[in-house]
Amino acid sequence: MVRSAARIAGSLLLAAVGLLNLAPGIIALAPSQLATAYGVVDADVTTTLLLRHRAVMLALLGSALVAAAAVPRWRKPVLVVAMIGKTSFITLVATTTGAHPELTTVARADVAALAVLAVAALLTRVRPGPRPPTGA
Repeated sequence: MVRSAARIAGSLLLAAVGLLNLAPGIIALAPSQLATAYGVVDADVTTTLLLRHRAVMLALLGSALVAAAAVPRWRKPVLVVAMIGKTSFITLVATTTGAHPELTTVARADVAALAVLAVAALLTRVRPGPRPPTGA
């Protein structure tokens, strides 16, 4: 019963982070939101396209996290990809000087999301059950 409650809680955490990742998908459809999300004002066409593509990729990751909350066999690969993605962005922001301060806010949100994903991974991991007796 406790394992079941833990798995449900872990699944809800996966879905929550998934929804968080779906939100930037709006930028793909409404690039005027770039200033709100990333502090980017008057971006050139190339930068706007790259950020819109990033929004699509985040929305795909969000969709995968929501799906993984419901499909146990998808959890491990989706969690690995999500954790790599979040860690890479955090690292890039931390090691780059001169970036817009709003990116630090986004990176902090990713740190929180990474922590939630770690908890979700622990709560939803498959634990082996008791082995059936061997012998004839």
